[in-house]
Amino acid sequence: MSRAIKLLIFIVCFHLSISNVMAQENLRFSNYNYNRLFYNPAYAGTSRFMEAIIAYRNQWVDIEGSPEIALVSVQAPVNYTKFGLGAVFYNNKFGIQQDNAIFLNYAYHFQINNQGILSMGVQAGFINKQIKWTNLTQFDPNFPSPNDPTFPTQDISTWVSNFGIGLYYYTPKYFISFSAPRLLSNNQPTAKGLSNNLSFDVKQINFYLGTGINLPFNNEIDFVPSLLLVSSYSSSTNLNLNLDFIHESGFSVGTGYRTDNSWAALIGYQLNPKLRFSYSYEKSFGKFRSKGFTNHEIILNYNLSLKKSQITSPRYF
Repeated sequence: MSRAIKLLIFIVCFHLSISNVMAQENLRFSNYNYNRLFYNPAYAGTSRFMEAIIAYRNQWVDIEGSPEIALVSVQAPVNYTKFGLGAVFYNNKFGIQQDNAIFLNYAYHFQINNQGILSMGVQAGFINKQIKWTNLTQFDPNFPSPNDPTFPTQDISTWVSNFGIGLYYYTPKYFISFSAPRLLSNNQPTAKGLSNNLSFDVKQINFYLGTGINLPFNNEIDFVPSLLLVSSYSSSTNLNLNLDFIHESGFSVGTGYRTDNSWAALIGYQLNPKLRFSYSYEKSFGKFRSKGFTNHEIILNYNLSLKKSQITSPRYF
């Protein structure tokens, strides 16, 4: 067994030994397998092609102020080198709060054996954190005018920096991913500005551990199970498990489960060798087992060859 694989196994075991159960993360995607650069900067350049992603997720449909995230990312290998580059842009809205972020990614790739490659990545960027107090509707009868002194009367917008690291080992059949994409604690702005906006607190860092494998089910169908764990020292671990069946025609169907009592139906289709469409319908029950909340998610993956060679088939890992 190579030293790189032993190192990854050690990291996994150490990470699991300090984790509890049931953490929560605000920014999440059901189809995380088709949006890996968002979770791990080491994914940059691991595909043979330039990959562009557009993703949109709406949580708690029909609830005013429910979380929404829109994301655009691009990553590509640099020809004739051992590194890759990438960029992630996202807009995350929740109530009167909004984050606009841009991160740039760099990854260096090591050939471990005939099929296995270990990628080490870093990312750095900025987040514009906003609170739009003027959009807040007040219902206190003691203050009929909009000048309740409890709430600020002006919107707040501030830029903060952040950075992250990651490891990504992959072969044509499976992958192992470990990352901490945002190492700094960026608190939301207050009426008097930010409080501890650039603090490094290991207890607040979210660690991501992911893995997946491609298993032939028969001559036409592949079974692709995968999981993603999210945890921090101050909270507990959230486990995401997806089970996908992918037909040689490009059509896929599957199901997903997250340990906050959320279930998802996953479907996708490889429209052509360059473009893939994925959709997730998710029910998040939590304590409301009788009804629950509905979440929708759409992801488009577009691959563009960087050389004259043609893209002949989609690549899983």
